[in-house]
Amino acid sequence: MPTLSLHRESSPIGIILDPQNNITSEERDIRLEDYLNDKIQTDADFGNVDSLMANVEIQKRQLEEQLQDARSKLAKARLASENHASSILQRNAEFKLRQSDLQKKLMIVTSSNSPEGAVERLKVPMERLRRVEMAREYVEMLKEVDDLTKEARIHLPENPKEALKPYTQLKEVAMALRGLQEPAEGAAVHLVNYVEDTCTQLWIDMKKIMMDEFEAVLKKSNWPSIATEPTRQWTDCFGKLLDLQTPEILVAREPLVLLPMGVLARMFVLQFRYHFMGNKPTSHPHHLGDEFFKWFLGTIIKWEGFLRDNVGPILAAHFRGSALAANSLYVDPVSAFITALLPVLKEKVDSVVIAIAPEPSYLSSFMHQLMTFDETLRSKFYYDAGNAELGWKGLTWEVLDIWFERWVEVEKAFALERYQIIIESPNSGKIDYDSAAPGKTKFTYGASEVMDLLGNVTTQYSKLRRLSHKVRFLIAIQAEVLDRYHGRLTESLDAYSTIMSPVARTLHGITKEEREKLEGIGGLESLCKVFGSADHVISTLQGYTYEEFFVDLWDQLQGRAKVLSVGDNLAGPLSYAEVKDCTSDAVGSGEEGSVFDVTIKGFTAIRNRAEEYIIQAIKSALPASFRSYLTKPQWTTVGDDHLSEILQAELNVTAELVRPLQSLEESMGFLHKALGYPTFRHVLRESIDCLQDLFWNEVLMKEDFTTLGAARFLDDLRGIHDVVDSFVPHGSQTALGMPRLKDGIRLLNLPVDSPKDKIGLLDACNEVFANNEQANALLENLGIVHLSNTNARAILKRRVEASV
Repeated sequence: MPTLSLHRESSPIGIILDPQNNITSEERDIRLEDYLNDKIQTDADFGNVDSLMANVEIQKRQLEEQLQDARSKLAKARLASENHASSILQRNAEFKLRQSDLQKKLMIVTSSNSPEGAVERLKVPMERLRRVEMAREYVEMLKEVDDLTKEARIHLPENPKEALKPYTQLKEVAMALRGLQEPAEGAAVHLVNYVEDTCTQLWIDMKKIMMDEFEAVLKKSNWPSIATEPTRQWTDCFGKLLDLQTPEILVAREPLVLLPMGVLARMFVLQFRYHFMGNKPTSHPHHLGDEFFKWFLGTIIKWEGFLRDNVGPILAAHFRGSALAANSLYVDPVSAFITALLPVLKEKVDSVVIAIAPEPSYLSSFMHQLMTFDETLRSKFYYDAGNAELGWKGLTWEVLDIWFERWVEVEKAFALERYQIIIESPNSGKIDYDSAAPGKTKFTYGASEVMDLLGNVTTQYSKLRRLSHKVRFLIAIQAEVLDRYHGRLTESLDAYSTIMSPVARTLHGITKEEREKLEGIGGLESLCKVFGSADHVISTLQGYTYEEFFVDLWDQLQGRAKVLSVGDNLAGPLSYAEVKDCTSDAVGSGEEGSVFDVTIKGFTAIRNRAEEYIIQAIKSALPASFRSYLTKPQWTTVGDDHLSEILQAELNVTAELVRPLQSLEESMGFLHKALGYPTFRHVLRESIDCLQDLFWNEVLMKEDFTTLGAARFLDDLRGIHDVVDSFVPHGSQTALGMPRLKDGIRLLNLPVDSPKDKIGLLDACNEVFANNEQANALLENLGIVHLSNTNARAILKRRVEASV
């Protein structure tokens, strides 16, 4: 049977129409036709007609059930909607009825003609009613505060733990009211203040009741006249005071005086006030801390044993197992006792500082005493104020919060005054030849005293604990002293350079006498003073960089610099750049350095400059000093060869060389005494090299020599070697022996006749002038290593006998 093929498009309207009423029969036929075409496409599909019809019946029943369910839900929804609308209408009608009734009543009560007028007339009585309600709540709050206060007092002094419960409630109420006041724009000021004041006064009264009980027990035992073993009542009172203070201890962020320790220390506080804060002579501020620091430390030492034996166990038992069990402020009785006494001591310290601030010498001395006292408490009694990591800040910290600027001003004035005295001292510019061992650079008395001054300044601020204070002290005083001394040494070198310049007399009006003072030993001494002083400053500062104090200071400075930006202040008012310019370029980087890097660099430049001037002074004086020797026309003296050999063994240095050698020996003798061995050797090397060039160019390469003249020149060289060896043992065997000139004179002194197994002058000339290979072989055979072939030929030409 051929497949049915009906190609018609179904109407899109069919999907939105009611299948029973709105879809036409023609549309239904089309849908049926599409369904059959989809399910029956081959002859084999006709065998499935029964199952197909069964599926259609099942789908039909499912669709009918779904339709019935949808109709049921729709009916229920419509009924609920109608009920809701009816309810809204009914409530609206009731509201309007009540509103109308209320307006009528308001108008009757207020005799108003409109509801708005009635509301306006009711505002005043409503406001009065609100105030009455508020007053009632105020009264209830005050009653609650009063009840909590009375409840807390009932439990004292027998049971302080129970007394803390109502007190804690009152404290919470006060805190809650304060927290609510700000959102309410500061309302109920009087109530909030009253509750807070009541809470504060209650705490004061609670402490007083408990402390009075403990003080009565102490009086009964004649404390502190008689220090007997504590009784049970004594221990109980001590413990109850700790119980009472527990909430305060737990929230404390600063060192807190324990209530029982305050009672124990009360008599000592009275004694302190009597002796040092009354009308007695010991109260005068000019006594500084001589008396009361000694009394304070003596009192602690006297009662240390009693406190550790009797109070220590009570504190340990009370705080055992708590977060404060490792806090020395609460478990160490001596630390707790010190904390109880410190307030009155601080009061005395503050009054002394105020009194002596206008008197620099007293202020300086007292600050040193104060720092020493702080350090004594830390080291002798291990007092850390409960901060085991950072330690106790000390009384000095708090004093310097106010008086640091004044103290630095005083110390700076003293330091600069002392510096000026050192500089103006007659011995300031003299070299102290006993200042260092032989072979070490000697420095002036002034340099020694300046560095001693720096050491004293370090002592003044080495006990400070705040980084900004230490850095500012370093820059304001030590760096200032060093800068002034640096300027003084620089001025000295500038003056020397000006006087010794070729145009000094013309441009600067330098007299001949002024110039002569700086020539020879006088000039060398002036330069050695600068060199030695700069070297001493450098070596001292380099030694400082390895001291613990300056190592810690550098580490702290680096630590702060790394977490700040360049635009921030690094130490108090000092900016990042200011600190860096005064200390080290390595500030803020990962490089090694020290707080004296910049200063060491400056003095190193002065030392190098002074060394250059010393070498220049020696070298510039050589031509003039050796002028008569260089122009000596005696190198061509003719003599018997045998006589020459005899004379060669007996010749002394040339007469014209005696005085220059003496002058050189004097200069080197002074430098050997004044300079360290490495520097002296460098100066000597430079001087000898200059002299070698002078002799080479002006004598060896310029004059003609006979056998006798060459022998005399060799003896002159030996004379110079003797001078060198007198300062540097065996120095003539090193570069200090003028090796190039020495080889040249050896070649110049070859004998005319060839001795047995030795090279003579004529043989040498033949080989040197033959070719380079033979010349090299000759020089190697003679052991001459510092001459070239050209040098050898030029030297042999200077022998008269070789040119004959």
